Amino acid sequence: MIATKEELPEVRRRRHAATRRAVLYGLILAGGVLRLIGLSGKSFWVDEIQSLSIAQNFDLIMSYCRGGHTPPLRYFIVGAFHHLPNPEFSVRLPAVVFGALSIALLLWIGERLYDWRAGVLAAVLLLLSPWHLDQSQDARYYAVILFLALAALGLAIRIVEQPANLWRWAALAAACAFNLYLSYVAVFSVAPTVGYLAWCAWTSWRRSHDRERARMFLRGTALAALVGLLILLPWLTEMTGLLDRYVRPIPHSADGSSMSAKRASSSLQPPIAWRTSFDWAYGDDLLVKLGLQQPAVKWALLGFFGIGLVAIVRRNRTAAMLAAFWFILPWAVIFTTGIRHFCPPRYLIHYLGLYLPLAAVGIVAVWDRLDAAALSPSLSKPSIRIRRAAFFGVAAAIALAALLAYALEDIRYFRTQKQDWRSAVHFLDQNAAASDAILAGGFWTPYGLQQYVSELRRPLNLVGSCVTAPRIEYELALNPRAWYVTWGPLPPDVADVLARRFDFVGAFPGTQGIILIYRSK
Repeated sequence: MIATKEELPEVRRRRHAATRRAVLYGLILAGGVLRLIGLSGKSFWVDEIQSLSIAQNFDLIMSYCRGGHTPPLRYFIVGAFHHLPNPEFSVRLPAVVFGALSIALLLWIGERLYDWRAGVLAAVLLLLSPWHLDQSQDARYYAVILFLALAALGLAIRIVEQPANLWRWAALAAACAFNLYLSYVAVFSVAPTVGYLAWCAWTSWRRSHDRERARMFLRGTALAALVGLLILLPWLTEMTGLLDRYVRPIPHSADGSSMSAKRASSSLQPPIAWRTSFDWAYGDDLLVKLGLQQPAVKWALLGFFGIGLVAIVRRNRTAAMLAAFWFILPWAVIFTTGIRHFCPPRYLIHYLGLYLPLAAVGIVAVWDRLDAAALSPSLSKPSIRIRRAAFFGVAAAIALAALLAYALEDIRYFRTQKQDWRSAVHFLDQNAAASDAILAGGFWTPYGLQQYVSELRRPLNLVGSCVTAPRIEYELALNPRAWYVTWGPLPPDVADVLARRFDFVGAFPGTQGIILIYRSK
């Protein structure tokens, strides 16, 4: 049946909507498939194993989280999925699902910020992001944290456009509250979102002709505060106690001098054995995570981000404040609290939520400018055809090179274990005698060894917490032959004992650290 002239716009609209849905579903499907590849083939690594050990029952979870540095929701999810078959697959599955759904949210955010093309490109960048792929296959659930941050960001952008819809305010409050239940790291996205909305409400109130809009913000804020408070109420005491520990000033003695380093530092920082250095290496590591290790792509993406930020600010001035809150406010939190003592780049995973859309906007803006320059209407038709062919040929070559760069890093991730504890334990099973002592080193090494002992022919004679030279010497005196297993940096005294009393016999590399095995001489 041939459509009439009156029907043609409606037919085109439907076809356009169908095409958009197909693109969206295709991106989600492709992202889900990539995040499922090898999901159960990799051993748990120590952070995941430690979560499993805590998530055994309700009492253990609450005991660990009360007065600690993590809220309980992540452990409840881990505990629920750990009882399903194939735990490596099932426990990581929530990260896969929410990681794939984040692709749709980033498309939505990119479209709201600029246009459909920028949204699709931002979604593709997240789909291929090695960092997001890594977190989408990890039971620490940083992928879920990012999903909730993206949901809150997208809702905030829509609320600024139209603050009258109260359901968006309620959904925004729920996303922020559940994110804080999942990890306190969520404060790095919750605080910028709340700050951005507060700034928009304040600017609306300052303008006399926006008083009705300001009242919409007030009603929405009241509802969001109520919803958020009701959700967080059961855990509010623990959260305020943690906040007090992180912002408490360094105590001073009566004469005004600082207390001992040990007592002063304990009042400000969590019990972490190492401190974060905010230097060039830290910034470069963050840029690598936001983009690629490949320098050309890493720096190109940063350049497009800058161009995209300028393009957005020219179109909408409030976007400058959104970017300032999103990228700068977390550092105010970091440097005014005890968080600064341990803040690895993974804590800033929410950066992906605006970094990639702005980079996509920059790519689209550059494309439009080059397209307009290359295909000037003043040129003759043959010249336009030649230039068009050359323009699209160069663009296709650049896009292919970028895709290959992403593919190489993604393939490297698929081929590499996070930490290969299963292989390390099987190595000990094949080479250690039943009477040999297995000395477990630091950084939760006992958790890693215990995770896979059920797969062995016989139990290991495991001795935990051998993290000092005297303890290792003591165990060597008791056992005719011993094996030492550890990962991470070795203290000087332990390295000296290993060099004198042990032979290095095996290494199992991984993206999260190399497992080292030594055998006594």
